Amino acid sequence: MMRRLLLVCVAILAVGVACEEPPAKEPVARGRQVFRKLDCARCHFIDGQGGHIGPDLTHVATNAATRREGVSAEDYIRQSILDPGAYVVPGYNDVMPRGLARNLPPSDLDALVAYLLAHK
Repeated sequence: MMRRLLLVCVAILAVGVACEEPPAKEPVARGRQVFRKLDCARCHFIDGQGGHIGPDLTHVATNAATRREGVSAEDYIRQSILDPGAYVVPGYNDVMPRGLARNLPPSDLDALVAYLLAHK
């Protein structure tokens, strides 16, 4: 009985690993994967789904370009990921987790920024 249970568990794990999506090569597609992996939609609404604890990211590139004078949308988004408390959107609390990018390879951070910049 134990052996059968162990085999079932191993099979389930193998299927889960086999179903994992390989890393996309195109930056926006890879950024979408990183967004999902970090579970950003738990708090942020984007692409028609997600939470409302944090700001809606549906048009984040357009909005980010207007948040701070002299700061590009790309720089604003990157800073918001690296230092979430640097600027808190009015109407929201400063609750975004710190250190999200700590274990992200620089290429994944760049891809995440590219993904968000695609939302104009």
